[in-house]
Amino acid sequence: MSWIKVNIIIILLFILHLVGGLALSIESVKPIFLTLTPFNLMLTFGLLIFGNNDFSFKFFKIISLLFMIGFFIEVFGVYSGLLFGEYNYGKTLGFQLLGVPLIIGVNWVLLVVSSFAVSSYFVSNSILKVVLSSFIMVLLDFMIEPVAIRLDFWHWQSGIIPLQNYLMWFLVAIIMNWILVFNKFTFNLKLGFGLLISQVLFFTLQSFNF
Repeated sequence: MSWIKVNIIIILLFILHLVGGLALSIESVKPIFLTLTPFNLMLTFGLLIFGNNDFSFKFFKIISLLFMIGFFIEVFGVYSGLLFGEYNYGKTLGFQLLGVPLIIGVNWVLLVVSSFAVSSYFVSNSILKVVLSSFIMVLLDFMIEPVAIRLDFWHWQSGIIPLQNYLMWFLVAIIMNWILVFNKFTFNLKLGFGLLISQVLFFTLQSFNF
């Protein structure tokens, strides 16, 4: 029965991202769906946890560590401008602490877990797994950045996405993926593929709406 649950969750993920991607292209309902962005991310996170069916202390310890790294690296990045470049967050991602939306930590977790699951399918060598997963995350960021700016997720001070942003994404991704490999982290491959492809679908739909 577990495979039925996983398939249903994957279908729900595609529905969430498809509906969201299309709705944000319709000006009359766009403001409503923008306010739902944090809830969408939390729902996605909840579905993945439920579908993965691992409720062990070790699993949640790793997820919590990834959340903390993602959140506080963004806090330092916003305040210093030394890591990703000069940027600040808009209002779309909801409640902020220290100038950074709390949900951004969840977003880092979603990206690294899905990328790691996909890379684990293609390679078994730990180093290759870390590098491939980190490379996938950077590719996702290339898709995310233009859409994020337009939807008021965050904004670059110069109006131009700096190269150092992608370099830092890769470095942070390396650290996170190394933590996963070191702790022998596993995640449902189908869920990982489902989330990654649904995210690509969402940002592809949005890329045609400039």
